Amino acid sequence: MELDLRDRLATRGHEERLKRVIGHLVQNSLDATDPGGRVWVALEKRGDRAALEVGDTGHGMSPEFIRERLFKPFQSTKQAGMGIGAYESAQYIRELGGEMNVDSEPGHGTRITVILPLFEVRTESDLHTKELA
Repeated sequence: MELDLRDRLATRGHEERLKRVIGHLVQNSLDATDPGGRVWVALEKRGDRAALEVGDTGHGMSPEFIRERLFKPFQSTKQAGMGIGAYESAQYIRELGGEMNVDSEPGHGTRITVILPLFEVRTESDLHTKELA
């Protein structure tokens, strides 16, 4: 698995829930990719938003599956599991003011990009000292 963290970014959200969302996306990529394939995670700043891309060279998804089933509860292509991970992940990202974009093609892999608003982290105070005359 490849990791490319271009920027150090802060966004809103509960740390454990965000870890579960990212973990779900990474696990799905690993499950969909043959041992000789590639899985990656990349983080970068895009304007005033954070963009986290999880991608793979796995089996991919059809446009119909993405449109009709991917973010619906109790839908899965896996043998085991409840099929609620993608649904819950997308719901949580929307609650945070973000979005999940999917780019996938059968036989060519998948890229899911999570877009979230940034918190601006300041290292200096916005208080100004008053000069004495």
